[in-house]
Amino acid sequence: MGTALNTTNLHREFGNKVQQLRKQRGLSQEDLAFKVGVDRSYMGFIERGEKNATLDKIIKIAKTFNIKVRDLFDF
Repeated sequence: MGTALNTTNLHREFGNKVQQLRKQRGLSQEDLAFKVGVDRSYMGFIERGEKNATLDKIIKIAKTFNIKVRDLFDF
């Protein structure tokens, strides 16, 4: 069996992906947070893997980036 990501690593990888996409699109953390409907500090927690984003927020992040939800987990 391959190496499985534990929950902490999964949060960190997801956060890295969000941050990468945000920077590629030239958005600040504040801009992305506003579009998703969360506080900027919460977006920072997500990007650092310190908070578990809800499904609702994951869907909003994907819509903001105009990508499919599954693309956020392509890491």
